[in-house]
Amino acid sequence: MVRRAQELSFGGMWTFPGGAIDPEDGPTPPSDATDVDWGEPSLVATARAAAQRETREETALEVDPTALVWLSHWVPPVGGMAPKRFATWFFLAPGTAGELVLDTAENTEAEWISASAALTRFDAGDFPLAPPTWTTLFDASSQASVSSMMGAAESGPAWFHTQLHKTEAGLVLLWAGDAGYDASDPTVDGPRNRLVAARDGAMRREYW
Repeated sequence: MVRRAQELSFGGMWTFPGGAIDPEDGPTPPSDATDVDWGEPSLVATARAAAQRETREETALEVDPTALVWLSHWVPPVGGMAPKRFATWFFLAPGTAGELVLDTAENTEAEWISASAALTRFDAGDFPLAPPTWTTLFDASSQASVSSMMGAAESGPAWFHTQLHKTEAGLVLLWAGDAGYDASDPTVDGPRNRLVAARDGAMRREYW
């Protein structure tokens, strides 16, 4: 994982290597993302190419774009916590050989770390994470191995097209499959697929 430079988007937070799609990567989605088919093959191929390029630019590590497994797709809520909204593909790849060389123009630190260790440090207050990164690490922490996580992702990506609700408990992020998603109401009883970001900074995943 890399820590973003303070002056950039998600400044000071720990993230996975990545960044914006460039024209060299392939067709780009329109700026009005309301009716975009995020699973359209040419667009996913573009995202794969961007993932390979950004990983190389930020860390000097090479990943094979054909080996990338599409893990999830994220669209943040309107009027959310960040000033900019980024539609984002998350991909998995096996670890790659080579020396990590950090691009210090965009990132200040890099660290190889397990999902569980990253979450422990987040809880201790010294490893700041955005909700998509936290959720990805939380889901990864339940997997026994890299191969098991990649195998689970082969069935298709998870979709995190987010609704944001302010409650007494803190911010509640709802995703499809949650009983309150279609009604846009976090108090509806039933199945859960959400993240609760408490006022004290703690995060809690509810999924059943």
